Amino acid sequence: MKPTRRSSLIEPLLASLGWDIGDLDVVEREYRVYDNTFLDYALKIDGVPRLFVEAKGVGKNLDDKQFIAQTVNYANNEGVLWCVLTNGLVYRVYKTNEPVPMEQKLLFEVDLAAADAATTTDMAKSLALISRQSIGDDALDLWGDRVFTDGRVRKALGQLGAHPTKTFVADLARLLGKPEISTAKLGESLSRVLDAESLEAPKSNSGSSAQKPKPPASGKEYLLEHHLAGKPAVIVDSFEQLDQFGRELGADVSRRIRKQYVGYFAGRKSFFTIEVQRQRVLLYLNLDPASVQPWDESTMRDASKLGHFGMGDMEFSVRQAADIDAARTLMKTAYSATVA
Repeated sequence: MKPTRRSSLIEPLLASLGWDIGDLDVVEREYRVYDNTFLDYALKIDGVPRLFVEAKGVGKNLDDKQFIAQTVNYANNEGVLWCVLTNGLVYRVYKTNEPVPMEQKLLFEVDLAAADAATTTDMAKSLALISRQSIGDDALDLWGDRVFTDGRVRKALGQLGAHPTKTFVADLARLLGKPEISTAKLGESLSRVLDAESLEAPKSNSGSSAQKPKPPASGKEYLLEHHLAGKPAVIVDSFEQLDQFGRELGADVSRRIRKQYVGYFAGRKSFFTIEVQRQRVLLYLNLDPASVQPWDESTMRDASKLGHFGMGDMEFSVRQAADIDAARTLMKTAYSATVA
């Protein structure tokens, strides 16, 4: 019998993740769903479906909205929280009950075709989140809730910073105590701290609004959506954490959103840039790679002789939550070196 994408690509991977392909109480092929159609795999814990996997041909484009909607709706209508859409090489993991557009339910993706010596370990860690043990221990649930919930909270706080209610401002003033801070100053601070730049700036009774430092104005400015649209939630979450930290490093920090990257300036000097990709966030920092200690080959690279978007000779790759603290340390170092 000629091998299929399922038997040669998908099923060996599922087996390596602890899903016993030969046990119908663990893996059920051609699982019948609500409209009497069939899903490729239902992965079960204690006989109950916990993860659906829908397989498409290797040459199929997983960006097809029909594929995404079909897979997510199959799972959501069956009360299954997680589903995977795959063509055998790319694995996309969706959280089905998030109150966002279909494509934004994507938590993360792994592209096996892009694996190399530097990324194999991280890909294995990501895929481990859909292992039988992870699903059984609710580890994927907990991580997904954090990523999606934090994103929603940041968005809500940004809206609150742009349009603070009288009650919120009064409570904040009470908690701040003496000396009193004027409503105008509170509005300006909220706009900065809660990153409300893309929304209407809060205005005081006198009509003043928050003033942010301006970076060099050459080049066309883009919206953040240009970089974040269609990216997995974990990538958006990582970017937002790094973006917030970078912009809070000093009152002189500003941001420029260009076509290929997002640049961060201390005054008029760039101290790092970010390039948002589908499976990682790349930072290029204004640091001499030779001076960076300790050196980590899995996340760092000397980019001084490499072509890349943005500015900075020190490349740092953020693929997972554990990388963010190290990235923050480098960002702080780059800022300090730039303003020294």
